[in-house]
Amino acid sequence: MIWTRFAIAGLLGASAYGQQPNLEQILQQLDQLRQENHKLNQQLETLRNQVLELQAAKSADSDKLAIVAQRTEDLDASKVDTAQHFPLKLSGLVLMNSYLYSGHIGGAELPLAGLPAPSQRSSGGTFRNTQIAFLYSGPRALGAQVTGKPQLDLFGGSLLNTQNNLARLRTADVSLNWATRTLAFAVDKPIISPREPNSLSQLGISPFANSGNLWLWQPQIRYEERLKFSDSTGLRARLGVYQTNETQAAIPAGAKLSPSRPAFEGRFEFFHERTGGPRFELAPGFHVSRSLVSGSGVTSYAASLDWLVPLAPRLDWTGFAFTGQDLAGLGMAALRQSFTFRPNGVLPVRNRGGWTQASFHATSWFDVNLIAGLEDDFNRDLAPNGIARNLSYAANLRFRLTPNVVLGPEIMQIRTTYRISGIQLVDRYDLALGYLF
Repeated sequence: MIWTRFAIAGLLGASAYGQQPNLEQILQQLDQLRQENHKLNQQLETLRNQVLELQAAKSADSDKLAIVAQRTEDLDASKVDTAQHFPLKLSGLVLMNSYLYSGHIGGAELPLAGLPAPSQRSSGGTFRNTQIAFLYSGPRALGAQVTGKPQLDLFGGSLLNTQNNLARLRTADVSLNWATRTLAFAVDKPIISPREPNSLSQLGISPFANSGNLWLWQPQIRYEERLKFSDSTGLRARLGVYQTNETQAAIPAGAKLSPSRPAFEGRFEFFHERTGGPRFELAPGFHVSRSLVSGSGVTSYAASLDWLVPLAPRLDWTGFAFTGQDLAGLGMAALRQSFTFRPNGVLPVRNRGGWTQASFHATSWFDVNLIAGLEDDFNRDLAPNGIARNLSYAANLRFRLTPNVVLGPEIMQIRTTYRISGIQLVDRYDLALGYLF
């Protein structure tokens, strides 16, 4: 470089003016200059590479921005928009069921109890359990976030008419959500019975209806308060008014029964959850109302308990249990046996029951569920050939073929015990294939 030449010239000039530097020192200085020159060349090459990398990154970012802009344009052209321009999400389950029912089904489209009738078989396939839901979130009102979800299915009408799979409202809610409380206006299960057995075989009616699951989707207003005792422990207290459906109760011809009534219900869920660990839940509940039948008032009540207990890292135990009387208005509990008409008046039928489930999560794509449910009515409260008990038990597998495609075979047996006719059996075999979206 130029300054190196100047240095050599200076050394030579110094020598010419009589200064006699040591030759070895001159050689050392020249070597040091060469090393410094090499370092400068390396730094220059490094800077050149960095400039080239920055130029390549800028080009890649430009390509990514172009792709994002195109995707945004595509989404804007295909999105589901609402008249009020608030967020709306679409979700659901396209579900195909193939089934075989045998035993004392009595010609029922979906047998939930054995009937004292000749044994027969029924088989086929259906998409009637398909569901679709709209999740919406609106502006804040009264300091709360407004959310909700109407859910529809295709279980209306009759299976006997292939063109009569009608859409119907299944559940719905509009909720005002504050930080620690919620006020909801809904059509849903009874407040005391929010849990469901894990099954894909009978979604048009909740699994294990008639065998311990109080399930009937009815209008209700409920208020929830959430309390934290610690970072991992707390309470969810829910109180509300639930509208029963008295048309589920069997009554003699000529008897009059009010078709619905308000019921006061409450549920108190205590929970404990470790950070990143399993959650334990235990929830007692109550139900109180009064039926009006043939000019008389009949008290309806229930005490309940439901739970979620992690027994092992891959094994969960869930369930629901209740005891009470006159509970057909909460679904098919009491097997339509709400009242007994005696010469001395109308008497409520006392009952107890529930369901329990063990779920083994073998892998991320494979689950095993073992379920049993029981509805047990007091024999002395029943008609001569009333149903003393209805016991159901099932086993099903859940294969996730992809994150949103599920295959679920299930076998179930229903054992219905009549006071006179004895045990009537129903065997059910189902294969479900579902697509979640």
